[in-house]
Amino acid sequence: MPSDTTMNVNLSRDLYQFVKGAVKSGRYTSASEVVREALRERRDEALREVQRQIEEGLASARHGELLDGEAVMRELRERSAARHAHGARDPDALF
Repeated sequence: MPSDTTMNVNLSRDLYQFVKGAVKSGRYTSASEVVREALRERRDEALREVQRQIEEGLASARHGELLDGEAVMRELRERSAARHAHGARDPDALF
């Protein structure tokens, strides 16, 4: 798979102006650079949130605040089934 692939996206007028302004400022050499950086930041932010939640869970466990594993798995299966039944493609649709 090539390291770079092309994707066309539609932007609202304000996002278009934001991207054009970012390139015009000289900080970026192209609109693609602006979008790539924004996507990387969003991905990294999501990963930091997952890490924060894991740390929060581990801290709770260290304090004896534990959940019943079977009950948690049952709830996750129910949520997953509900998501699929509604045709949800957004991973956060029902969470």
